[in-house]
Amino acid sequence: MSGMSKMLAFLDELRVNNDRVWFAERKEYYNAVRAECVAEIEQILQRAEVFDPELRGVAATDCIYRIYRDIRFSADKRPLKEHFGIVMGRGGRRNPNALYYLHIQPGCSGLYAGVHMPEPANLKKLRIDIDACIEEFNEIMSAPEFSAVFPGLVGESLKSIPKGFAKDLPHADVLKMKEFLVMAPLDDDFFATDGWLETVVDYMKLAKPFKDFLNYSLE
Repeated sequence: MSGMSKMLAFLDELRVNNDRVWFAERKEYYNAVRAECVAEIEQILQRAEVFDPELRGVAATDCIYRIYRDIRFSADKRPLKEHFGIVMGRGGRRNPNALYYLHIQPGCSGLYAGVHMPEPANLKKLRIDIDACIEEFNEIMSAPEFSAVFPGLVGESLKSIPKGFAKDLPHADVLKMKEFLVMAPLDDDFFATDGWLETVVDYMKLAKPFKDFLNYSLE
C-alpha cells in the first residue's frame, strides 16, 4: 500500500475523530505515514524536474502543509485539517504564483495546476494578459491531451465581468474567474495502483504550459 493510500485511510478516520486527544494517541503512526508520503513526493519532484526546472532543488518537506488548523479567527474549531496538501513549485508552499498542487482527501482528491486566490494586483495582471492573449490561452485549454485530463477552469468566479472589460467578450466567463486553476480528479483507488506516481508526473507535464502561461503574466 502506498503512503498516499495510508494517508487517505488515516484521514477517513480523522473525519469522525477530529480532536487533539485522538490525534495525540495516533501521532506516531501519522508521522510514519507522512514520512512515506514525503518519500513519494520526493520521487515526483525528481521526475518532474526533468521537464520543469522550477522544481529543481525543491525539498518535499517544504511542499507539505501542517495538519494543524489555525482556529484563532475561525468559527470552525476543529483542530485538524481533514486533507493532506502538497504544493509543488519554486519555494514550495510559500510560492504565491502558479504551481502544482496535489490534494489528498477521501472522496475528493485531485491534482491542481494554476493560481489559487491571487492577490488583487496579480489577479488584474492575469485577467489583462489572458484578455490580450486569449488565442494562446484557448489553444492551451483546448489541446486534446490537456483537456482530456483537465476539462476546464475550476474555482470561484464573479457574477459579472470585472470593470475595464467589454461585457460582450466571448471569453467573459474566463475573465470572471477569481482564480485560475485546472484540476484532474483522482479517486481513492487511484493511489493503490502500481503506476499512480508516474501518472501524476504525466499530468504535471500536461499542465506545465498552462502554469507557465500564468507565471509569464505574473513575472
